[in-house]
This record gives sequence, C-alpha cells and structure tokens, in this order.
Amino acid sequence: PFLGDIAIGEERVVPVRRRRNVNSNKYLTESPVHEFEPNFDLKRKNTASYEKRHYRIIRAATARKERIWDYGVIPYEIDGNFSGLHKALFKQAMRHWENFTCVKFVERNRDEHQNYIIFTEKPCGCCSFVGKRGNGGQAISIGKNCDKFGIIVHELGHVVGFWHEHTRPDRDKHVNIIRENIMSGQEYNFNKLSEDEVNSLGVPYDYDSIMHYARNTFSKGTYLDTIQPIDVPGRKRPEIGQRVRLSEGDIAQTNLLYKCPKCGRTYQTNSATFSPPVYMESAPKDEVRCEWRITGTHGEKIVLNITNLDIAKSNECKTDYIEIRDGYWHKSPILGLFCGTGQFPLIKSSGSRMLITYVSKNPKGHKGFTASYEAICGGNLVIETEGHLESPNYPEDYQPNKECIWKITVPKNHQVALRFQSFDVENHDSCVYDYVEIRDGLTPDSPILKVHCGPKVPPDVIATSNQMFVKFVSDGSVQKTGFSAIIMKEYDECSRIDHGCAQQCVNTLGSYICTCKIGYELHSDGKNCEDACGGIFDVPNGTITSPSFPDLYPLNKNCVWEIVAQPQYRITINFTHFELEGNFNLQQQQCEYDKVEIYSKLKEDKLKKHGSFCGPKAPPLITSEGNVMRIVFSSDTSVQKTGFAAVFFTDMDECSINHGGCEHECVNTLGAYICTCHNGYTLAENGRDCKEGGCKYEISTPYGTLGSPNYPDYYPPRKDCVWHFTTTPGHRIRIAFQLFVLEPHQECSYDHVDFYDGASPESPSLGRFCGSKLPHLIVASGNQMYMTFRSDASVQRNGFWATHSTVCGGMLEATFDKQHIYSHAKFGSASYENRADCDWTIEARGGYNVKLSFLTFDIEDEKDCGYDFVEIFSGMDSSGPSYGKYCGSRKPFDIISTHEALLVRFKTDDTLVSKGFSLVYEAVETSTSEEEI
Repeated sequence: PFLGDIAIGEERVVPVRRRRNVNSNKYLTESPVHEFEPNFDLKRKNTASYEKRHYRIIRAATARKERIWDYGVIPYEIDGNFSGLHKALFKQAMRHWENFTCVKFVERNRDEHQNYIIFTEKPCGCCSFVGKRGNGGQAISIGKNCDKFGIIVHELGHVVGFWHEHTRPDRDKHVNIIRENIMSGQEYNFNKLSEDEVNSLGVPYDYDSIMHYARNTFSKGTYLDTIQPIDVPGRKRPEIGQRVRLSEGDIAQTNLLYKCPKCGRTYQTNSATFSPPVYMESAPKDEVRCEWRITGTHGEKIVLNITNLDIAKSNECKTDYIEIRDGYWHKSPILGLFCGTGQFPLIKSSGSRMLITYVSKNPKGHKGFTASYEAICGGNLVIETEGHLESPNYPEDYQPNKECIWKITVPKNHQVALRFQSFDVENHDSCVYDYVEIRDGLTPDSPILKVHCGPKVPPDVIATSNQMFVKFVSDGSVQKTGFSAIIMKEYDECSRIDHGCAQQCVNTLGSYICTCKIGYELHSDGKNCEDACGGIFDVPNGTITSPSFPDLYPLNKNCVWEIVAQPQYRITINFTHFELEGNFNLQQQQCEYDKVEIYSKLKEDKLKKHGSFCGPKAPPLITSEGNVMRIVFSSDTSVQKTGFAAVFFTDMDECSINHGGCEHECVNTLGAYICTCHNGYTLAENGRDCKEGGCKYEISTPYGTLGSPNYPDYYPPRKDCVWHFTTTPGHRIRIAFQLFVLEPHQECSYDHVDFYDGASPESPSLGRFCGSKLPHLIVASGNQMYMTFRSDASVQRNGFWATHSTVCGGMLEATFDKQHIYSHAKFGSASYENRADCDWTIEARGGYNVKLSFLTFDIEDEKDCGYDFVEIFSGMDSSGPSYGKYCGSRKPFDIISTHEALLVRFKTDDTLVSKGFSLVYEAVETSTSEEEI
C-alpha cells in the first residue's frame, strides 16, 4: 500500500510466485509485492497504472473523522536499527510539529496506546499512512536519503492527516499540471481527490506548504516543470516544494483539524511566563478555553509558579478554573485545580511534561492568573523497568553553564545500566569543559565508572549495585546536541550457579547467552556443548576439509577452524575442491543456505570478513591480513553437497617490517613482496622509490575508482593526465565525483578537468570543471569517454576522487557497418543484474531502415514474459506498435523496421537472472519487415 510517500490501504504481503532451484532443491520466493485494497471508490481507468493497481490519493486535511488521532495524541516507537543521530532527527521533527500545534507525540505506553506509529524502513523508502489507520501499529518509513529534517516533517504531516497540497479539489484555480513533462507511469501522482476525501477546512491554497510538490517532482528532466503556480499579472510566481519548516497554512489547518484551543501554546524552552487574555469591560459569549503544553526533556521536571490568581469562584471550581496535570493529556494525574484568589505553593511535575488548562465561563472583570515555569534538570529517578535520560534541550543544543545531577535507583538485586543512544558533548582530551560523569553509587564521592565527552557514542555503563550517580556539566562556551540514553535494570544471570551453560556464560544487557570453546558447538537446547568439526592449527601448512569429505556433508552443521601463524607471517588458503548448496549463475552472493566464510582475526580479536562463498565455484586465493585466519562452515537443514577441500600455508610478510623499504605502498606476495606507487607516479629503478611518471590510463572495466595524481595529498604542478574509458557497446560511461578540490578560476584557466563525449579531445565537450564545487554526474552518449586533468605551475590542492560505472541504453545511430549491443556490461562473464531498465533507441538516417539480428539470447523464461523480457517497438519511443515481447532461450527472428527507428527495451525483475543477449544492428535499404507488427 505504499505509493510514493503515501500508504492508502491495508497492507497484504502476497508471495507472487515461487520458483524451484533444481540445483539446491530450494524454493526461491520473489520479494513480496504489496497489493492494495483501496477503501475509497475509484472509477476504473483503462491505463497501465490501473492495471498494476497503482492508486494514489491527494492531500489537504482528511475528511474522515476516524483518521483523526484521539485527543491529538500520536504515540510512537522507533525501530532499534536506527542510529542515535536518526532518533535525534525524528525527535526534532516531532518537536517541530508540537511547537506550533496542539498535536502531541509521545512514547508509546503499551497499556494505554493501542494505535501508534513506528519509525521503520520499508521498501517504499519515504512513506506513511495518512492519519490514523486504527488497527494497531502503522509504519512511517524513513529509508535511505529520507533522513533529512524537512522530509521527516513532511512524512509526519501525512501521519497527522494531510494529503499533498497540490491535489486539493480546488487546485486547478491555483496551479497548472504540465502532464507532458511527467515521467511515464507517474501521472496518477497529480490526480485530484473529491471533497468526500478532502476537507480543506476553509484554509486558502498554500503554495508554501511543506506538503506541496516542487516544480519538477516526477519530471522527465531536471529543468522541466510538472507543476506551476498560475501566473497572475503583477505578481511573482510563488516558490513551491519547500522542505524547511511548517508554513502558516500548515499550522492553521492542523489547529483547525484537531480543534486546538485558540488561546495558549506549546512551550519547549527552559522557562517562560504566560497568562490568559483579560476581559475587564466585555467578554465573549462562549466560554474561554486556553491550553498550555510544557515539554521538557527526559530527566527534567517542570516547576510551575502561579501568581496573581483572580478567577471567578464557583462550586468545586466547576465552571471557572485553572487545572494542572502531571503529563501530556486529560488522563494524566491532576496536580491542582484552582479558582478564586490566593497564593499557591510551587507545583512540580514527576516527569518532563505538564498540561495547564484554563476554562472560564465568567471571565469579565477577572484577571485570570499569571504563571511562570522552569524546567529543572536532575533529581531522583526511580526506575522499575526502563527509563530515559537526556541532556537539557535535547535534541537541540544544551544550554551553557548547566549542571544536572541524577540519582538513579532500580529494584534491589539488580544493577543500573546506562545505554547511550546518541552522544555529542564538547570534546577535550581530559573532558574538563563539558562532560558526563557516571559514578557507582548515589553520592558525588562514589567510585567513578566513566567520564565521557566528545562525539563518540560511549559503550554501555553498568553499575555494581542498583544505584548510579550521573552528572552532566556544560561550561560557558561551546554547546552541542548533548546525549540521549536508556536507563535499564540489569541482572547478571551468569553470576547464578544455575545459569545452565555447560562451558561458557556471557552476560548481556537484559539477558545472557551460552557459548562453547573452539572445537565444540552449542546444542539446540542453547546450553549444552557437543563435539564439533573445526579446531586450531598452529602448523606452517596443512589441509582442511568439510565434514565427511569426499562424501556429502551432514545437515545442520557448524564448523570453525582457526589457523595461527607466527607474528609477521600471513596465511594463504587455496581451495582445491568446492561444491556447496547454491548456484553461482543466480548470483546468490549472500549465500543464505550453506556457506564458507573466511575472516582475518586482527588486534583485540576483531574480525575482518573476506567473503561468504557457496555454489560450485571455488573461492579465489585468499591471504590473511594478520597472523590468524578463521574459516567457518555452516549447513542448513536440507540439501547436501560434497563440500570442500583446501590447503593452507604460511608466508613471511616482508611488508610488516619497515614497510618493506617501499616509499609509497608495499604489497605482500607469496615468498616475496612488491612496492607500488600512488596515482601519477611510477616505480624507480631500485624497485622501492617512486618518481613522477606517466599519467595516461586506458580503462575498460565496467566500474572502479580514479583520482588525481598523489591523491589524497596535493597534486603536483605542471601535470597532464589522460583517462580513456571504453565499455561494452550499447552502454555509456558515467563519472560521479566523491571529492573535488582544484584551484578556482572563473574560466578554469589554471587547473582543471575536461570531459569529452568520445575517444579523443576532438569529441564534443561534456564540460570543464575547477574550484571546490562537486561537478554533476558526467554521462557519455556512447561507450567511450575521454577525460583530461591539467595543473599549472602555481597553486596545488587535494585534487579529486571519483567513481566510474556504466549506464545501459542510449541514442544510437545505425550505419551500414554492423554494430553491437550487449544486455549488460559484464556480458559473457556474469549474468545480467536484477531490476535492469534499459532503452536503446536506434535511428537510421537518410530514409533507411534499421535491422536487428540477435546473436545470443538467454532471458528468464515465463509464458507471458512477465518477469524479464526484451520488447521491441517501432519508432523512437514505446508509443509505437510493438514487434513483440521476448524471453526464454529461443532467439527472436531478425527484425527490420518499417520506419527509420526502433526502440529496444530490456527489463528484469528482482529474482532470477540469466546470461542475457547480444545483437547487431545496421542500416538497410529495404522497408519490408520479416516480422509483422
């Protein structure tokens, strides 16, 4: 149900198809496809988007009352896979909504909140349901590249109950939709909703809304508009699509949607003073209702001081009163209910929120009250299960000259544990400026456990008892975002005699696990250990085989071998036989069934993975990075193969001593070593030193990296470098810069990088670049690109670092010479990729026609070619008649166009892959086709 960034119906995950892998006897299931059951009526459209069940709805405020969150309270959870920085960003976005509206985002209490949102990551990327779904948890997906403040505020707008602004029923009075510029298949994003779905609540159309599309959203090209504000004479066209903050219209519409009191506001500051409006002469007919929502951070308490109370007195303060609640809503405990006149003691919350409500049916002649509050950090925290602790003003910067002391207590027979989610405190080697101090007890004299500062998230801190002292201090200079932590009660299960582990017990926060010594493996009961394959080898060479080799290896087996060499030695392993469950042609690089994993064991027992291997193809020769190598073999509960045999041997790493005498880089080899040099340098005659050398490169690999001479150090003066890129015919070169710092000049006359769309500098220019601005993506029109770098005699900089890759498709010209197209850049050496989407437009000029002849053809087979396929159209695009859709292993017949152009389209899904295809194309004089359209 996720379409774009809107989810509109019940989510049903349906396995579309299952394919049997004959080599492994496994079922490969295609990634789930989400089917939608829209809960609104749509007239059937005879379009591809309808056939694919791609429904879209639009925005302003939802007209459906059941989608409004009860009492404006939106409970939330955050998936544990998000970093502390992500969590801080989510909180910033939620606080932004709270600051301008009466909507309240609160951590979910399982006993109180049945419906809630959960920040997670879904295949849709950035998406959310609109309003409250009403059947438990609902996703707000923040995927890759969605983790920006404005985007999260936008997605939360959908949660609150808003569709996209440009799809209001009245939008045609305010914007024009330029449909010819919209990407194919995305037109439904610009449809309108009826007034049955949308209620704009009388708020004018809002160009500035954070829910409005930008001018070029879903555009065929960056500079083509898909939506434009209507031009009004004498008025500049307004900007649209901002993702910075809520607009005044967003705020007004939210306050209307949730019937927020017109009087009052949300406070997130450290302190403030407020009072209701005063009506001494005349008063409104209806009762006056005001609401102030005070929100601190976890670890703060709100202290409220009410002065100058002058409220009409009523029986039990039923008609005119000020009510203070210890929390965020009407169900929170009452701290006080007052009317009449008088002075009152300070009122203190137990947590970080306070709700103040003022109601008066008889306000005339009364001054109401004046109140001030202060958010006080520190205090005693009694935690039963789990709690939260944050620096003042988190996730914004903490205040200067602050000192907060928390005394934390958890139930007896437990330990206090502190797990930091995010941490950024002014850095100093000795943490003398700003810091977090943690002590093992409740007093300032208790033993210090840790003192932390800087930007790195500290490890878990566990006290020896059920009490902990935490102090946060900031000085008067630099402020940072501070910290967020979870307080947990911890129990060391391994300290008990009856933990049940046969060999080793490892305590973890909130639990424990049993482990076994090398040579043993954990029984399925999770506690006992049994004999295992594997072991430790400390000999210079030897052999390792899978269990039962050369017979089939057993099911459900786990084996670990460690090879330990002398210091300054490295281990090399060579597989002489290899056959595991899996199929290399299907590129099961994750090896989810049976596998061999190889690691280098480095300092502090850290493991660096060389790879996971399965299938019938043996891994390459692998050399460890240290003097210990770990080999792990695991099998699952089904298919068995003959396994593997490998020999290992050790070799002295000459590079570990004085860098092998190499000036730049030392590369260890079996029985020897070689010295290599940075970009732009060549090896001197002595084989160790480096000197400036040639700077011309011929690159034919489908992807890789390149850098300026001597990168990342400054490039040398008077340097001329050339890169000539060549890739598979039918594919184009693409360059993406990761870093770019050259001497700046308005016309790039000094140091610069040039690109040419072809094989030489005589080819058309793709641009010249200098300075520190990162160049845009550089894409050639064909399978060759020429790149030069030149530096003058004066200023030098760090230069550049870039990646090169290939892009399928493009505009091709057919001549009388036969030219090739290959399905993918690695054709002949690897199968084609998943999710390929390639269009080749082939044009023969001068009134000639185009002839296609397939040389090889191997595409995933399916009766209707619904998965992977090649389709050929007459003309420049897919609007022309189709010659047919092809898949399987049977070559299509030769095709001759009836006009001057053909479009070859190649698409693949996200499961099975095959070898692909190759074809030749040429210009011909005949106009008769061997295959009728």
